[in-house]
Amino acid sequence: MVTLNCTSQKLKLSPTLAANEAVSRLREQGQTILHMGFGQAPFPVPVRLKEALIKHASNNKYLPSIGLSELCEAVLSYYSDIIDVDPSTHDVIIAPGSKLILYAAQLAVKGDLLMPVPSWVSYEPQAKMLGTEVIKVSTQLDDEGYHINAEALRNTIIRAREEGKNPTKIILNYPNNPTGLTISEPELAAIAQVCIDEDIFIISDEIYGLVSYDGIYRSISKYAPDHTIVSTGLSKHMALGGWRVGLAIIPKSIEGLKDLMVCIASETWSCVPSPVQYAVLEAYKGHEDIENYVSDCCAIYDFVNTYIAKGLRDIGLTCSLPQGAFYLYPDFKDFRDVLLRKGVRTSEELEKYLLETHGLVTLNGTGFGEEPETLTLRLSGCDYDGDEVLNAYQNGEPLNADFIARHAPNINLSLEAFAACVDRQSANDDEAVVEEPASQLA
Repeated sequence: MVTLNCTSQKLKLSPTLAANEAVSRLREQGQTILHMGFGQAPFPVPVRLKEALIKHASNNKYLPSIGLSELCEAVLSYYSDIIDVDPSTHDVIIAPGSKLILYAAQLAVKGDLLMPVPSWVSYEPQAKMLGTEVIKVSTQLDDEGYHINAEALRNTIIRAREEGKNPTKIILNYPNNPTGLTISEPELAAIAQVCIDEDIFIISDEIYGLVSYDGIYRSISKYAPDHTIVSTGLSKHMALGGWRVGLAIIPKSIEGLKDLMVCIASETWSCVPSPVQYAVLEAYKGHEDIENYVSDCCAIYDFVNTYIAKGLRDIGLTCSLPQGAFYLYPDFKDFRDVLLRKGVRTSEELEKYLLETHGLVTLNGTGFGEEPETLTLRLSGCDYDGDEVLNAYQNGEPLNADFIARHAPNINLSLEAFAACVDRQSANDDEAVVEEPASQLA
């Protein structure tokens, strides 16, 4: 009899990928589904990159596991100005998506993981696959950002060590998935100082760094250059998720880290496909059309997700105004009584209710590290035809409510579904009233 690893038995399909696959199945069956469950950039591949991929399609040889040398150099040059790192003191590794960079970085550094909550769905499962502890770090969310109190972080580290755990690394993501919020420069500096003092390795997940609505790229690496690896890629700001291009910017000062990660690459993904690496060189050459594309897409993300946030707030939900990426993280806590009368006690039940009652796909907060009774959902504001929306915007149509109605009607339909979900009258009319002691709802 084959015995599986106990860690593998506890794993599930990634919630984001599971949601997207479910939507595809249901839509193929002819069902009308509103999709706020998967954070896939909806915009078309830039023409310049498409042409470059065609041009290099005949490149069929293996490339070095670290990546195409010209691409590594171009990446370092591009990001040296953006994140203020000295290219002579850093190396670059190219990987098939940033997810594998994050996994390889966790694998390379011994010890337990500090994980702010809420955090992206894959951080904790990756740590469990490696047999390491996950130590949750509390955060606060508001219109000013995603807050991690530096002294609270220090106390969490100290307490974990007193409990016999070995916190050695932390993953930070900003702008953040699932909240759409970012970490301010002063807070990054304060967090960096704690990590330096306590010798904590920082995995800085900056995949949404170029989808910051204020146009400012923030990176903790400039405050802790000898403790930070930057993970990013092209899936979000360049809408190239399916091309699977991720990259790591690694300080030479962490002796042996680059070599170890290259070894991990050589024994796992070998190398990123050759035609793709040659093609994406164009993304790092500063072409005006590419930079304008990124700017235009970011402006649309900003408008659409702010529009959704304001719509949710008008309904009465708690929802911070987004600062980047394409996510929102509403809290339904003020409607706990309404949802209870609909048979909804947890975020998982809320997700299921919205799908079964309104055909609306969302992701529950439990997948992002929250406790089950925390009534939060992660929403992705990308349910529209990206080609149509980008073309309309680039042809001068103003971003306003009429724009949403014409080009992104599913956004309004989703807001209507949320309004119906928390409608007190519909709850009062619901025949399936569920009684529950208040003490069990705290």
